[in-house]
Amino acid sequence: MRRLQASAHNVQEMVEFGRLADPWGSPYEIVHASQHHRLRRYASVDPAPGERAAPREPASAVLLVPPLMVTSEVYDVAPDVSAVAALTSAGLDVWLVDFGAPEREDGGLERTLDDHVLAVDDAIARIATTTGRPLHLVGYSQGGMFCYVAAAYRRCQDVASLVTFGSPVDIHRNLPAVDAALGGRVIGAARRAVAKPLAGLDALPGVLTATGFKALSLRKELQQISEFLAKLHDRDALIKRESRRRFLGGEGFVAWPGPALRTFIDEFIVANRMSAGGVVIAGRTASLAELTVPILCFYGERDDIARAASVLAIVEAAPQAEVHQIPLPAGHFGLVVGSTATQRTWPTVCEWVAWRDHDGPRPRLLPAPASSQTSREVEDGYDEIEGLEIEADFEPIVDIMGDAVGSLVGSVKDAVDQGSRELGEAIDDFRYQLPRLRKLERLDAKTRVSLGLELSDRAARHPDRTFFLWEGRAFSYAEADRRVDAIVRGLISRGIEPRARVGVLMHGRPSYLSVVAAINRLGAVAVLFKPVSVGSPADGDPSGAEHQSAVEVLRTAVAGAGLVALIADPLNVADAIAAWPGEQPVLVLGGGRRDPARPLPSACLDMELIDPDLVPLPDWYVPNPGRAADVAMTIVTARAWSPPREANISNGRWAVSAYGAAATCLLSSRDTVYCVLPLHHVAGALVAVGGALVGRARLALARSFDVARFWPEVRRYGATVVFYAGEMCRALINAPPSASERNHSLRLLAGSGMRAQLWRDLVERFGPIDIREFYASTEGNLVLANVTGKRGALGRPLPGTDEIATVAYDFARRDFERDAQGHARRCRVGEAGLLIAKVGPTHPSHGKQGKAGTDAVATFERGVFGGRRTTWFVTGDIVRCDSDGDYWYVDRSSHLIRGPHGWIASRQVEDALFELPGLDFAVVYGLDRARLEPRLRERVGVEVEGATQVVVATVIVSEPERFDPEPLAARVATLRPEQRPSLVLLRTRVPLTDGFRPLKTPLVAAGVNAEDPALLIWDAEQSRYVGRE
Repeated sequence: MRRLQASAHNVQEMVEFGRLADPWGSPYEIVHASQHHRLRRYASVDPAPGERAAPREPASAVLLVPPLMVTSEVYDVAPDVSAVAALTSAGLDVWLVDFGAPEREDGGLERTLDDHVLAVDDAIARIATTTGRPLHLVGYSQGGMFCYVAAAYRRCQDVASLVTFGSPVDIHRNLPAVDAALGGRVIGAARRAVAKPLAGLDALPGVLTATGFKALSLRKELQQISEFLAKLHDRDALIKRESRRRFLGGEGFVAWPGPALRTFIDEFIVANRMSAGGVVIAGRTASLAELTVPILCFYGERDDIARAASVLAIVEAAPQAEVHQIPLPAGHFGLVVGSTATQRTWPTVCEWVAWRDHDGPRPRLLPAPASSQTSREVEDGYDEIEGLEIEADFEPIVDIMGDAVGSLVGSVKDAVDQGSRELGEAIDDFRYQLPRLRKLERLDAKTRVSLGLELSDRAARHPDRTFFLWEGRAFSYAEADRRVDAIVRGLISRGIEPRARVGVLMHGRPSYLSVVAAINRLGAVAVLFKPVSVGSPADGDPSGAEHQSAVEVLRTAVAGAGLVALIADPLNVADAIAAWPGEQPVLVLGGGRRDPARPLPSACLDMELIDPDLVPLPDWYVPNPGRAADVAMTIVTARAWSPPREANISNGRWAVSAYGAAATCLLSSRDTVYCVLPLHHVAGALVAVGGALVGRARLALARSFDVARFWPEVRRYGATVVFYAGEMCRALINAPPSASERNHSLRLLAGSGMRAQLWRDLVERFGPIDIREFYASTEGNLVLANVTGKRGALGRPLPGTDEIATVAYDFARRDFERDAQGHARRCRVGEAGLLIAKVGPTHPSHGKQGKAGTDAVATFERGVFGGRRTTWFVTGDIVRCDSDGDYWYVDRSSHLIRGPHGWIASRQVEDALFELPGLDFAVVYGLDRARLEPRLRERVGVEVEGATQVVVATVIVSEPERFDPEPLAARVATLRPEQRPSLVLLRTRVPLTDGFRPLKTPLVAAGVNAEDPALLIWDAEQSRYVGRE
């Protein structure tokens, strides 16, 4: 009867007051409060009743960061399982970021992911200012993810170490029985399935988490109810368990703000940016690869929320950090609350802090588990909190995704079991390739298509999405579009109208993109010149006489371009003024804030000072009027040894490259394209920028291609695709290995000029990267793409490409081989010939004939196969087509060498030399025998008697004076006699084009000096190379 009365009294009190005792919690003070968080500081020593708290001693500061949807009290649930109590008892200065309950905060449900990370960042700064020393950042689940990102965001400033519990880094590894690549597809498909429900979701209520937890732990929930009823009479027992009962009963769970939830899913789960890099916080990029402080991560052996593989990915994601891992026999919740946490987690954290602050020994659990207790013994001894396996973090997301995720995961598992992944690839093809290729097929001369129009469309559809990244900053489509509109008004204020030709002399930077897009939006033509000032990626640092000579070449090109204006950035303004013959001032744009100590020259006008709001738009202005047949831009090639050449690029040609690249590379919003190519080069302007824009991918801009910065920036931006040109990637192979190149995010290298040997070496060194080789003529609407993976092949024509043909050519007569009717003969399968393409109605040279602007050998010809009205673009490239329809590059017609028995392809000889280890680069060309000094002429030609040219190779080695010619001779001996280089010049560098191809003309012009100490001569009798006499 007494037990029944006690039970009734306890029930009555709980019904009336909701609890039996006052709420429990460790004492703290609010140091700072803002709209998004409050910063708590806990008392280091709990004073006895009636006593004052002891003064704080200098102690190591620890900042606790809770996850979303769980209250901060997860670190302070009850006296016997309180992390705060454990840390303060150890003498640590404990701080905590309290996000509160968003549903009860003013504007709480509108919080973004940025708000949470910036709250941690703000707390770190305040604590460091208060204590005067770095702090230890500690986070559970998403709280640990926030810690990683916040530390990376502030480049680890004021952070002594990181400690995380069950914090996934590579979420694509979190799906059971599915690898990371396939996991990415599953997650992406699931995200698309719930796009509409998520878009309209204000928040994810905390009640869903609590309910989901109870449903997932039904057995334990029933056991708890049974134990509660059995102890209903025991007031002391109920009071002891009350705080944890109320926490798990619902008070410990809060809402997840809708904006934060959507960003978390899109960026951390679908795009997997914790692992890949490129997280954008408040317009700045952050990458875990930039973490340099020690990291201690705990993971649960029974944790199905954050599986070990996803947590341990921090080792690869942070290659510069010293990472330690500790497995615990616990589930997700048991890592921080319960007997295991009390006995292992928090004592180890205390030891870790002391060790890192040089105030204690290495933690006991680091080398090996301190206890021999098995998982079975732990299961028998863990308390009700540890055994609950609370699914508080990701289970609500799974609930929302519902059956779509479950059925898709099941289908994928079945496909994996059958050893097949074609289904996922086919889905990607259908989703990303077909619509873009269909657009190309429907392209005609009157189609409205342009760079400016595409940017406007993206800004209207997704204004807040990131468009491009630059120097660690992120810019949205809307910001880029507003900048373009402002520049348009500035151009109009200077009297620039549609169809006018406007010169651009700038280095690759955001302002370059903006001004080219603005000129295009206006309906004018952007004429792109290569800068000659410091920073040119191919030519190094020209100065003095060399620089002045380059400026003279630029002046000639500018004078003949028919410009109404010339726009430059501050770095190139002096060269622009020197080259500009016009009466109007040179226009200056970009370059950031002006330095008052270095004013711009008086012969220029700073467009940044033009207020666009004060410029009225004229009646004639129609934004983005460009049609496919209209010229969008002109790329000018200026060389000292030849007249300037102009390649006109139509809007249709831009679309073929942009949509073709986006389709064949399967670009999507999950991708980040890292552009290291010059923006005045066709591969940079059309393929990299255009492909990223129409493919909805982020675009990360580099100042130039720099091997030392390449992998760190890939990690910083989370780059997944890099477009290359020529021999660019060879520098990556020649560079020494670095930690940054491991566990990179790249899935694809795409571009033009990849040799089979380099393709092989890239995959062997950097892992399973896909290579997508393109061939795209600068002026003709001709794009080939290698989608089959044949190493070294150019591929097959893309939809939208004009009709192409390979024709036989007589290089001695410099004309096609023709039949009796005068028609060019088409090559047979496997026969090498000139590649030509019909000029369609979207091309600016349709119906014309004459020289092309690409180079000296490219032309437009009519009547190739009869029919004088049909124009063909003659590329000047020699190719062959195999029986599968794939094209293979043979050589440039101007690079052929006249041998004793016919023409020798210089590229074939180069391919053989590139197989030689220790040789960084090789350039092969022909040199007229008549130009050789008599003594050299006598020493060469035994095997090439009758040839009018000798084969010369310039090879790049790190130390010419220590070069061993024997391996080179052995390799050369495997070639046919007429292919063997008679002369070899050892060099440390060769000039490259902006497309990273060797400039052979200056090498030919330089000839060979018989007194050159770095000259090797082929001795045919001994089959070896010898030095000069």
